[in-house]
Amino acid sequence: DTKADVPAKEETKDSKDSKDSKDKEKDGKKAASTRHMMGAVEEAFKKWDITGDGAISKYELHAALTQLGMTEAQVDTCFKSADLSRDGILQYEEFLEWVFRDPAVVQQYCLKSAKEGLHVVTADSFQEFWKKFPEPEDNIDKVFFAAMVILNEDRDLSWTGVKQVLKKPHDFLAKLATHDPNSMTEAKMRKLKYFTGKDYFTQDHYKSHHPVVQALCNWALAIAALELKSSDKKH
Repeated sequence: DTKADVPAKEETKDSKDSKDSKDKEKDGKKAASTRHMMGAVEEAFKKWDITGDGAISKYELHAALTQLGMTEAQVDTCFKSADLSRDGILQYEEFLEWVFRDPAVVQQYCLKSAKEGLHVVTADSFQEFWKKFPEPEDNIDKVFFAAMVILNEDRDLSWTGVKQVLKKPHDFLAKLATHDPNSMTEAKMRKLKYFTGKDYFTQDHYKSHHPVVQALCNWALAIAALELKSSDKKH
């Protein structure tokens, strides 16, 4: 009887180890997402604080959010929700609390900024990139893997696969320009976060690399930070 119990104990231990490993991986991805979010929040606050006085007025918030497609009424609702002190301005602490209570606004800002940053990704810049990086260095291949997942070009997530996809740069650029973030499914988002959740997958890590790598990294992080709507496809 004792011998029969041993495999069961081992199996239980293996299951626990597996659960611990998954929990650590989940915590790591959450931490990476939080780091990215904090960086985005600080960037948004500084950019939206037009006067540079360390606070955001209703006028400044209106100027920022209407660029994201919000109506004046929606901006008013956001401002009232965020201005906890009711003094007519948003201090950084109020802004931070509001954003983490309702992150969609900053997520959309990140996505808009990241999409604007894709202007450096051109057929010519790809040619420059291949001259500098004939082989992957410092995990730059993971940035392309993430982009390929988003664009449904992830049949071969290898450096050979990257080269194959980019043999037709204009096709890749067209998909990049027309991608709809609402097309992301939970399964695709999980696959994307496998890469974006890595400790090294940050704007700081890739900022000294080629502009193409920086731009695709920022775009992938912005997509990964989006909250899927409950009605979105789950397959």
